[in-house]
Amino acid sequence: MAEKSNYKQVRNVLGGILVLNILVALAKVIFGKITNTSSMIADGYHSFSDGSSNVVGLIGIWIAARPADESHPYGHQKFETLSTIVISLLLFFVSYNILSDAYYRFKNPITPEISIYSFIVMIATLGVNLWVTTYEAKRGRELKSSILLSDAMHTRSDIYVSISVIVSLIAIRLGFVIIDTIIAGIIAILIIKAGLEILIPGINILSDASMIDSDNIYNLVIKVPQVQYCHKIRTRGKENYIMVDLHVGLDKAFTLEYSHKLAHEIEDMLKEELEGVKEVIVHVEPADVFNKEKDE
Repeated sequence: MAEKSNYKQVRNVLGGILVLNILVALAKVIFGKITNTSSMIADGYHSFSDGSSNVVGLIGIWIAARPADESHPYGHQKFETLSTIVISLLLFFVSYNILSDAYYRFKNPITPEISIYSFIVMIATLGVNLWVTTYEAKRGRELKSSILLSDAMHTRSDIYVSISVIVSLIAIRLGFVIIDTIIAGIIAILIIKAGLEILIPGINILSDASMIDSDNIYNLVIKVPQVQYCHKIRTRGKENYIMVDLHVGLDKAFTLEYSHKLAHEIEDMLKEELEGVKEVIVHVEPADVFNKEKDE
């Protein structure tokens, strides 16, 4: 139930930010088209990609919130991570379009028509992006949501992009028209960087990369008086949903019932001690098995 509430809160955050991103993107693209400012248009498309990522995130969260079923017995949590991968691909696509447009304008220069309204639009949207990034990152940390954190990183790149566009507008007013095209190219590179920063952690989750140092788990489990050894420790998942499995050696004289009870106590202890751990599988084996494996 708590997990479902978590997904609902993430969905509400994404929904509100989607509306803001669409308004910001429209303002930049419309004024960019009116003034023929390629850097502003590029920034507007970047903001539209923010909106697209919000939509992808909303779909991903909707699926991830579904309970486990016959075809997905481990649940649907990875759909949230899959959404972050799609967001990174959207960023790469936007970057390609911006670079193509920048190259065309480099070959066929166009002199933008800059007015005070261009600066007003950029400064106002910059303020909105600063608030969105701060709020979304804060909520992402509170809710341990990879989709909110990756989306906040995506929006953060908008801040640097918007500052670059303001510099571009100043350069155009001073007569350095070529700066507009150069800034558009720099924006594309920043977007590619943001895409990689989202893509790599997502791949790590989907490829079941280790989430917790096995030594930390070993040090907790070995403190249990009945445990003679602990090995084959593995972890996977994402920050707010980590799965752990491990082997522990117990005295072979212990009854099956007692060993089973002890395994559950170890599982509960790890969930309590390690933040984000939701599932633990403890494989119990007689202690002499470990010694036999070492001898072999």
